[in-house]
Amino acid sequence: MSGIGVNLRVTGHCNQGGRKYMEDMFSVAYQQTEDFNDLEYAFFGIFDGHGGVEAATYAKEHLLDSIVQQKSFWSDNDDDVLHAIHEGYINTHQAMWKDQANWQRTQSGLPSTSGTTATVAFIMKSKIYVGHVGDSMLVLGYQDENDKSWKCLELTKEHKPECPEEIKRITKAGGKVVRKNGVPRVVWNRPKIGHKGPVRRSTAFDEIPFLAVARSLGDFWSYNSELDTFVVSPEPDVGVIEMDTAQHKCLIFGTDGLWNMLSAQDAVDIVHFTEVRNEQTEMAQSNNWINPSKCLVDEAIEKWRNSRTRADNTSVVTLLIDPPGPPPRPKTIKSEPGSACAADSSNRLSGDDNEPVLPQSGGRFSSYQVT
Repeated sequence: MSGIGVNLRVTGHCNQGGRKYMEDMFSVAYQQTEDFNDLEYAFFGIFDGHGGVEAATYAKEHLLDSIVQQKSFWSDNDDDVLHAIHEGYINTHQAMWKDQANWQRTQSGLPSTSGTTATVAFIMKSKIYVGHVGDSMLVLGYQDENDKSWKCLELTKEHKPECPEEIKRITKAGGKVVRKNGVPRVVWNRPKIGHKGPVRRSTAFDEIPFLAVARSLGDFWSYNSELDTFVVSPEPDVGVIEMDTAQHKCLIFGTDGLWNMLSAQDAVDIVHFTEVRNEQTEMAQSNNWINPSKCLVDEAIEKWRNSRTRADNTSVVTLLIDPPGPPPRPKTIKSEPGSACAADSSNRLSGDDNEPVLPQSGGRFSSYQVT
């Protein structure tokens, strides 16, 4: 297996918004073939942390390796690859649990409540393999034949506590969903303030409406020892889609800071607009190139501001699929998946003989079909 089968232009941008801490992260990485003339895969991931940055940092630094170390990842069978992605999520969650002792404890001295969404995609063999937990989202922009407009297809679904299937799963796991200020939240059975020592059946708890996400990596406070399961589940949705460079135009990874303000179609329209402008800029040999990821983040932050609501952390990674040409780049930049979110970056990733260039990183579905 070799070759990703497509050329990509990759950009990323993030904004802390009005929050005290920046807990969003993204990662971009690739694996070259042995002859260095092509790529085995390109990897993209976006992580929206909560309760501290520890879980998002751990996922960014370890999830990719946990997946590609699975023997089945290198299979030519799609089901095997999807199984590897699934196992990579579960193994990362379990390894993260062991590392929790090293994380900063809560103000009341309890173990860290850090967790993170994790939405990733591998581009390889002219396909997109997706893994997903949480309420970040991955959107495909595509164009029908004889239609100038771009349309949107959501490749992931939000794992929210109010979703009927999530309520059913949460209840079966011994959990509960309660509304707080109109927002459904998974309840944390937190030991009463002042509790010391191990948590036992006799321990007194407070029921705290806590988390507005139903699945994540981390959130070990949700572990139900009686049923040996997590109320906030690390089980990912996985899926695969065959790439069609004649139809498929872009992929947009965004944290909920973006999607709470923009619809999927809004986001695709903005990327389409910037691509048209950039093609015109290239033809005019101008340097006024526009970063589509920055445009998306800026638009979302402006809408947050107009809503008089404190803006959430907002991060975006955008892939232009088989674009006509890249903006000029002076040199190759190697990806560093463990580094922080890049504020503004753009590079071209090629599946041909060009040297690959990348920005520094900043349930199961059946195969998707665009109709």
